[in-house]
Amino acid sequence: MPRLSQYVSALRPSVFATLTEKMKALGQPPIPLHLGDTFALPPPSARWENLDLTSPGNYRYSHPFGLPVLLSELAAKLDRHNGIPATPEWLQVTCGATQALHCSLQALVEPGQSVLLLAPYWPLFGGMVRCLGAEAVEVECAPRLLRQEVTLTQILQQAYKLNVKAVYFSNPNNPDGYVYSAEQLQQLADFAQQHDLWVFSDECYEHYLYEGARHLSLATLPGMAERTVSVYSFSKSYAMAGHRLGYAVAAPPIMNSIRRLANHTVYNVSPSLQKAGLETLRQADEFCAQWAPVYARERLRMARAVKAPLPAGGAYFFPEFSSAEAAWDYLERALQAGVALAPGAAFGEQYAHCLRICFTCVDEPTLERACQILAALA
Repeated sequence: MPRLSQYVSALRPSVFATLTEKMKALGQPPIPLHLGDTFALPPPSARWENLDLTSPGNYRYSHPFGLPVLLSELAAKLDRHNGIPATPEWLQVTCGATQALHCSLQALVEPGQSVLLLAPYWPLFGGMVRCLGAEAVEVECAPRLLRQEVTLTQILQQAYKLNVKAVYFSNPNNPDGYVYSAEQLQQLADFAQQHDLWVFSDECYEHYLYEGARHLSLATLPGMAERTVSVYSFSKSYAMAGHRLGYAVAAPPIMNSIRRLANHTVYNVSPSLQKAGLETLRQADEFCAQWAPVYARERLRMARAVKAPLPAGGAYFFPEFSSAEAAWDYLERALQAGVALAPGAAFGEQYAHCLRICFTCVDEPTLERACQILAALA
C-alpha cells in the first residue's frame, strides 16, 4: 500500500475524539457547551422557507469569486462597520472562514517557514499550518496580556526567529474572548512591518463585544492593508454556521492569489447559500443589535457558575484549573452530570489545564440548567 502524505501524518489526533466516545456512552446527549455556535436563527427573510429558490441559476455554477451583488454588499459592510475601504476586487466568498484561512495561508506561506500563532488559538489553523509543511509556533499571548505581565511587542520579539513568515491571531480571541486594544494592535502592526511579515486576522467574532469593548480591524492601521488578510464569517455574526459561508478580505495583489487557490478548492460557493447570506447582510445591523443583549445576559449567567475572567468578547469562558488532571476531572464530572465542555489542549499545548465553555450555543433556559450543574461541581 502506498505511504500516506507526510503532511497528513503531521496532523495531531483530535482531543475531541476521546470526548466524543465518552458522549456516546451516555444515556442521552449532554448539553453541548463544547460547541462554538449560537442558538439564534438567521433573520426570517434569510431562512429557507422564505427564500425564492426556484431560479434555474441555483442549479448552475456561479461566479467563483462570489455573487457580484453579495460582493458589493460586503464591501459596503466593510467600509461602514470595519473602516476598511474595500471594493469587490478585495473580496473572496468562501466555504466558511475555514476555506478563507486555508487559501490565504497557502497563498502566502511556504513549506519550511514558520507562523506565529498567538495562543490560545482556534485549533484548525494550527492544523492548516502543519498540513502545509510549515511550522506552527505557539506563542502564549492573551493570558499574559490579561495579567499585564509584558507588552505585546515583548511577546512577539521573544518569539521571533529568522524563518517566521506570518502571524495568526483572532480578535476577539477564540477561546478566551480577549479583545486587543488599539495600542496592542499598533504594536502588532509595527512588529509585522519591522520584520516584513504577513498577518492573518481572524475577526469571526467581531460582533461579540461586551461592556464597551471595541473591535478594531488590523487592516485599518497605516501600512497594514497591503500585508493583512482579514477573515470573517456568517456563522458567528449571523447564526448561519450550517451554511458554511465566510469571506476573505485583502488588497488586490494578495487577493488575486487567494482567488486562484479558492478556484482550485471549492470553485464557487453555492448560489443558494450566498442568496441567504445576502438577505441576512441587508438586515445585519438590526440582527446584531437584537442578539447582543441576549449574549450579554448569557455571559453573565455563565459567570455566576464558573470561576474565570469575564471575556470582553467572543462566546466562551476559558477557566484555568490547578493542573491538566484537575481540568479533565472537572470535564469528566460535568459530562456525567449532562454537560459537555471542550478540552483546553485543543487550543494550544500549554492549555491542557483549561476548558472552553460556550455560553451562546443553547437557549437561556437550557443554559441555566447547565450553569446550575457546573456551579454544583465547583
